[in-house]
Amino acid sequence: MRRLLAPLLVLTVVALSGCTFLGGLRSNEPPAAVLSADPTSGRAPLHVRFDAGASHDDGAIVRYAWSFGEDDTADSVDAERTFETCGVHTVRLQVVDDDGLIDTAEILITVENTPPLASCRFSSDSPVVGEWILFDASASYDPDGRLVDFTWDFGDGASTRGTRVGHAYEEVGGYTVRLTIEDDAGATASITHTFTVHSGGGGGGCGGGSVCLGLL
Repeated sequence: MRRLLAPLLVLTVVALSGCTFLGGLRSNEPPAAVLSADPTSGRAPLHVRFDAGASHDDGAIVRYAWSFGEDDTADSVDAERTFETCGVHTVRLQVVDDDGLIDTAEILITVENTPPLASCRFSSDSPVVGEWILFDASASYDPDGRLVDFTWDFGDGASTRGTRVGHAYEEVGGYTVRLTIEDDAGATASITHTFTVHSGGGGGGCGGGSVCLGLL
């Protein structure tokens, strides 16, 4: 009789504490890292908002770790960053649950190059034949990088490179000067200005397709 009671007693204890007993045997599931970004692409400088609020776990997530590259990190549920340089940037999220398990996710942010802006000054808008005209493009700029080339076409078959250059015309007539600049991502911008070379002096205004700052 005692031999029969012992197994029955064990079964009764298991039946009464079944859920708790089986729950204790259930293994912890790792968390799921879920991130979103808005926007994911655009021109520099690009401001992006990141959110990890959709990440989940069968217990609790106790840590959020963002990595934006170059030792730039954050440890909150959401974050914001401004990307100044063009290219594809990888952003990573790591989440840790209350049992120490980890999951990671990543998203790509595509930052497009912003074209440069051409600008020029010149010393005379109404030069005479043989007069040395100074051209200055130093006010040109690139919003998200640097300028690497300045090319001048003087409209009389002559051209040169440089931020500040000079040129003289040998014949009377109308000429269109074109300045083309290039940034470090290969984007270009141009500006033109037309003036008349004659035998008298004078000054004038400024024209062109972009921004031209006029006489020096």
